Amino acid sequence: MVAKLGENAALQVVGFASDGAEAVLKAAELHPDLILMDVNLPELSGIQAAARIRWVSPESKILFLSQILDFDVALAALDSGGLGYVVKSDAENELLAAVEAVMSGKRFVSALLANRVIGDLNPPDGLIR
Repeated sequence: MVAKLGENAALQVVGFASDGAEAVLKAAELHPDLILMDVNLPELSGIQAAARIRWVSPESKILFLSQILDFDVALAALDSGGLGYVVKSDAENELLAAVEAVMSGKRFVSALLANRVIGDLNPPDGLIR
C-alpha cells in the first residue's frame, strides 16, 4: 500500500504502527493529516484505536483499509471516527480516490461493499425481504 500511496507526490508517510495501541501513541505524537488503519490489529482493534485517536488527534482523518467485506464492520469503523473504508481487494483501484475523498472531508466506501449492500436492499424480482 505504501507503493500505491507513493503514486501521489503530495503524500508522505511519516510513521508506522504495528498494533492499535501503538497507532494511538503515534497519532498523539505525530498528529498526521491522514491515518490508514486496518480493522484487525493486535492489542487494540483498529475500531477501538480510531475512537481513541479521535481524542488525541481530532484533526487527523482516518481511512480504514481492511480485507473484511462486511457492512456491519464497515459501519462500526465509520462510527468510530473513520471517514472511509476500503476493502483491500479494491485498494489498487480505489485507494488514491479514497484518500482524496477523505482528505476533502467526504465519506468513501469501497464499491464492492456498496454494491453488496445495494444488492441486499434491492432483491431480484422486486421482492421485499
